[in-house]
Amino acid sequence: MPNYNYKVKTETGKVLAGEVRIDNQEELRRLLEGKGYKVLDIVEKNALTDISEIKLFKKKVRLKDLAVFCRQFAIVLEAGVPISQSMEVLKLQTTNSTLRNCLSDVYENIQKGVALSNSMRQHSDVFPEILVNMVEAGEISGQLDLVFIRLADLFESQYKLTQKIKGALSYPIIVSVIAIGVIIVLMAFVVPQFSDILGEFNVDMPVTTKILISISLFMKNYWYIIAAVIIVSIAGIGAFLRTRDGKLFMGKMAINLPIIGILTKNVITARLTRTLGTLMASGVLLIQSMEVVGKVLGNAVIEDKIKGVIEDIKKGKGLTVPLASVRYFPHMVISMIRIGEESGNLDFALEKSADFYDQEVETSLQQITSMIEPAIMIFLALTVGFIVLSILMPMFSLYEELSI
Repeated sequence: MPNYNYKVKTETGKVLAGEVRIDNQEELRRLLEGKGYKVLDIVEKNALTDISEIKLFKKKVRLKDLAVFCRQFAIVLEAGVPISQSMEVLKLQTTNSTLRNCLSDVYENIQKGVALSNSMRQHSDVFPEILVNMVEAGEISGQLDLVFIRLADLFESQYKLTQKIKGALSYPIIVSVIAIGVIIVLMAFVVPQFSDILGEFNVDMPVTTKILISISLFMKNYWYIIAAVIIVSIAGIGAFLRTRDGKLFMGKMAINLPIIGILTKNVITARLTRTLGTLMASGVLLIQSMEVVGKVLGNAVIEDKIKGVIEDIKKGKGLTVPLASVRYFPHMVISMIRIGEESGNLDFALEKSADFYDQEVETSLQQITSMIEPAIMIFLALTVGFIVLSILMPMFSLYEELSI
């Protein structure tokens, strides 16, 4: 059965686009016109008409897209619209092509009687495990609208946290790139010109100037070797970091570095408390919740520790004691979890802890950026100063010789 992309105009003049799997164009046109839409375009989907099917060009589904989808789904469900009709509306409203294609497939499965959670589970590359598990719990409890509200809140908080980290690190990265560019320009173009001038006058150059000129000439004459080494190094490091050992190495580095370690622990704690609190508030069992949590923390070392925590929970040790044995989480969050377990309000305690550690992440980011920015400027000043002085010293000597 072929897939068709279509564009329609509503009675209010709004243009909607979507995709559907159907026998032929005529049947699709009758279906759309029967719903009161004016058909603008219908195109059969294939490799030539849809470049998005190529994995390289396939649009990613971001946290923001999931947050908007969950918020819209919750609103439609709260209005009393059945799940199948809600999905039909949402797939027309969704602007992300990848998510829209998945929703079309989910809609077709729902029409065949497949549960929403099972339909979403078939698209694990788009719908994360936490979403599928919470939807399944919502189906069992009959609180699917409340589950999607919690999911929307969760994805929005995760998106804001990610944006804060990117925003805080963007300026140091830009400054670093500019600094490296300035150094490369000086070494590749400026220093060789002064080297030619000094060579013509046979000036006695200090050791630092000779070293600088040698480095500059090597960069100018063998730039392709340097480029090849950099490319191979980046590719090799990238391949290593994708391995299990590489992930563990980076996980240990992120936790144990003096300044970055504090930020990493705060981010991990915020993710753990927010995710676990959301899952448990939605009725997902503790063991199942912890299995999901371990996969969203973003640190292989902590993920291994969480597996040990799950085994201890299965032995009846609760959550507080096994989590405290990890020794990577702050004492405050362990105390909050203990109070939550004893009072029976674990999800509430986790939510409040998540709010606190979101603020701690922001504070840690401000501290790191306030230290990184001056360090970059000092490094740039020292490097450029060294280059300039190494050039000017023999130039002064040349000036003195010519003035005698």
